[in-house]
Amino acid sequence: MISFDIECTNGHRFEGVFKDYNSYEEQLEKKMIKCPICESPEVKRLYTGCSIQPRSGSEIRISKDGPNMFEIAKMLGEYIKENFKNVGRDFADVTRAMYYGIEEERNIYGETTAEEVNELLDEGIPVIPILDVDKVEN
Repeated sequence: MISFDIECTNGHRFEGVFKDYNSYEEQLEKKMIKCPICESPEVKRLYTGCSIQPRSGSEIRISKDGPNMFEIAKMLGEYIKENFKNVGRDFADVTRAMYYGIEEERNIYGETTAEEVNELLDEGIPVIPILDVDKVEN
């Protein structure tokens, strides 16, 4: 389930809850999402910020002197490159082979498309897309 903040053309804001993003898109296209105040089907999704809160009683401390999210992503990328084998564009095939017991399991990384990631996830194969910060431009 996902939840979106939505606004109609008259400026009324409300929340919509959907099975998944595709359900939202389908209902939006068919004009099934209507403002609960004026019933206008002319609506748009609002992009709102999010925050991640630690559980109460946890000892998480965030310091302004510590690394920012970009630096953390860069450190993660460096760790992966030092400790995992790069299988390049064969990532999806090698991952499947390891999952189905054709190849020995090992820590790998490589390149693949968003479509291939979704196919792996649909098969129940656990993968995590990681941003290659070396390729990100400011």
